[in-house]
Amino acid sequence: MKRVPITVPDLGMQSEEIKFGAWLKQPGDGVLAGEDLFEVEADKATVICEAEVAGILAEITTNDGLVNTGDVIGYIDA
Repeated sequence: MKRVPITVPDLGMQSEEIKFGAWLKQPGDGVLAGEDLFEVEADKATVICEAEVAGILAEITTNDGLVNTGDVIGYIDA
């Protein structure tokens, strides 16, 4: 298995502050590529981010607080 980092995507918004919202999956859950994985809030909008690869959500490294584009917030074992 390959451990793939989950990163905060570039939301194309001008906001420098992105607040982590919530995970929609828990460690040990299977995920499909394109499946809703987590939420972030920026510029008064909540954005649902999708998994980029299929596998098992192996580790969560962020549950709350401010995050930046490109930050690693967890890992999927693909």
